[in-house]
Amino acid sequence: MLPFPSNAPYRIDQVGAAPLLLALLTAAILVTATLMSSLARPARLSLWAAAGAVLLGEVTVLFGLASWGTSDVTKLSHYFAVNLRALQLEPFWIQIAPLIVWLPYRMALVHGLVSAGYAALGLGLARRWQALAWGPWWALLMVFSPFLYNFLQSGVSRQALVTLLLVPLLLWAGQLAPVGRGVMALLTLWAATVHGGFVLTALLALVPRGLVSLGRADPSPVAASPSLGSAGRGSRRPLLLALVLLGLAGLLALVAPMLWSKLHHYTMKESFFNSYALSPQVVRLQLALGLGTGMVCWVRRLGWRQLLACRYTRQLAFFGVLFALIQQCLRQDWLPSFTSRFADPVGLFLLIVYLAWLERYRSRWAVLPALAVTLDFWLLERLPDALTLRCGQDDAFLCVPDRWPWQVRWQSPP
Repeated sequence: MLPFPSNAPYRIDQVGAAPLLLALLTAAILVTATLMSSLARPARLSLWAAAGAVLLGEVTVLFGLASWGTSDVTKLSHYFAVNLRALQLEPFWIQIAPLIVWLPYRMALVHGLVSAGYAALGLGLARRWQALAWGPWWALLMVFSPFLYNFLQSGVSRQALVTLLLVPLLLWAGQLAPVGRGVMALLTLWAATVHGGFVLTALLALVPRGLVSLGRADPSPVAASPSLGSAGRGSRRPLLLALVLLGLAGLLALVAPMLWSKLHHYTMKESFFNSYALSPQVVRLQLALGLGTGMVCWVRRLGWRQLLACRYTRQLAFFGVLFALIQQCLRQDWLPSFTSRFADPVGLFLLIVYLAWLERYRSRWAVLPALAVTLDFWLLERLPDALTLRCGQDDAFLCVPDRWPWQVRWQSPP
């Protein structure tokens, strides 16, 4: 076998194209999602949960196999067993490296599990907001989203995981859903050990806390869902907010040297950046979100005063504008190596806040345009790509292993 390459792109030769397998897995996911919607009754909650577990398993298999040929997954699978120091990994990955080496397909399986975590996020939000019928479709909105192309379809598992772990912090800060304080604290501390982008991503997740406190009470005549977070809950806990901010400041001091090193590298030395945020499917999804927002405003007869007084609208506007600013940075070549790496976290937070905004105005149906664009992107653009991929000649998502896990021959170091 050829020695493992010392520079990106990292490629493997034990790959093959399997468009029929990928199509069957996608069909199974759609069937399971439809089944879950039909089981969305309190009396059938256990069956809904069981079908949800099946859905998460299917997502794990699909994204685990499809990420096998991507560069980041290949690199990590190799160096976890050869030289961890070459990767300058965060503490979490160093600790679990011996376990990953024994997993089937190594880092590809880990990436599948991270992708399933994003699907679980959609199901969890539906469970919190008592929207069981929408749960599986929100899950697909997450995992197939063009907003998360770099995270889930380029194998960027580590940053994808740290962003996922910080979602409870976002839900708490924006009062989007009830969140256990202990769970939120543990997941935030875990996130601090996962990726160097933790600090900036955590700050992004905390911004809604300030937006919630702006303005007066929401005068909208539309009653908010009782499952959303309480507007006054956070204001009665200034000590908790101070402790969280103090803890984040301490973590920032601990990771400041590594953060400064990465910032210097990405702004002064790194020339590579991804431009997925400028792709046509991302623009179509933005338009679909705008269309859904406009339809809700028209149906609910929402005026500018009502919208500006709504804390969910302020958060939605913030992340929408921030995503547009990231796109402008990429167009104008303003630190693209740095700004491009935060398009996915902002895109995820935008999707979550959008769902919460729809929940606030009891307009779950308005997610359909965004869901249609997302499924169209996956079914009519991404899956057909598998028919033309030259697997083994380049690193590519949708190139799957051509053998069982115990038959893989791991390459030796150069």
